[in-house]
Amino acid sequence: GQECIENVNYGMKFLEDSKQDFIIADNFSQKEQENAKNNLKILKMVKKALETSKIISYFQPIVSNATQEVVKYESLVRLIDEKGKIISPFYFLDIAKKGKYYAQITAMVLENSFKALGKTDKVITINISALDIEKPTTRTKIFELLNQHKALANRLVFELLEDEDVRNFDDIHEFISQVKEYGVKIAIDDFGAGYSNFERLLKYQPDILKIDGSLVKYIETDAYSLSVVKTIVSFAKEQKIELVAEYIENENIFNILKNLGVEYSQGYYFGKPD
Repeated sequence: GQECIENVNYGMKFLEDSKQDFIIADNFSQKEQENAKNNLKILKMVKKALETSKIISYFQPIVSNATQEVVKYESLVRLIDEKGKIISPFYFLDIAKKGKYYAQITAMVLENSFKALGKTDKVITINISALDIEKPTTRTKIFELLNQHKALANRLVFELLEDEDVRNFDDIHEFISQVKEYGVKIAIDDFGAGYSNFERLLKYQPDILKIDGSLVKYIETDAYSLSVVKTIVSFAKEQKIELVAEYIENENIFNILKNLGVEYSQGYYFGKPD
């Protein structure tokens, strides 16, 4: 009886969260408990990694299409588990966002990235979400680091991630204005994928757009992808915004984008994050 009630309760919650009308609620509480157990395991792994400085940054090269030389690096978070295995953010970042460790992960990534800025003469790109900007401790950390590294800030790009949970556009707009005073550039990630992009563009006035990987991936064979990218290139040229294409996986994709007028490329064709 109790398990049946639990199944119904978990099922109702799932329907509410996933906005579905109908599901089979068999063994639902058991599945949820397994989920919770798995999440707890991941949070313990994150806690351990934070305590032992095992949250690290990998850097993926971004090349100039004109010269094919590396001009920038994107800072990408990784976790080293107790067995020394490198774990991708796909497995832990969303779960960490629900717990208290997310801000600590961000702080560590920021420190790693600013440190890298001092070891290279290239541009470093750091991913920032609305959640980061809205969190006072993270905002304070960013400006502390900017003040410590003022002379290097003009080689820094903050890449704003697509985030549907943005509660306050004004906060983000204000943050952008403040960091731009240090010479920091603003990029918008995954451009061309969501309906909110143009609205955000008007508000954020970015220096760089990163073309969504799903458009780049299929540009060789999909006429729709090609058409959307052409429109983005034309729009960016008009607004004097630089373009970076992600997911460049072969020479043909690189050539198509270069010929369309995209300035920078990032992807396995030029180098994996390391």
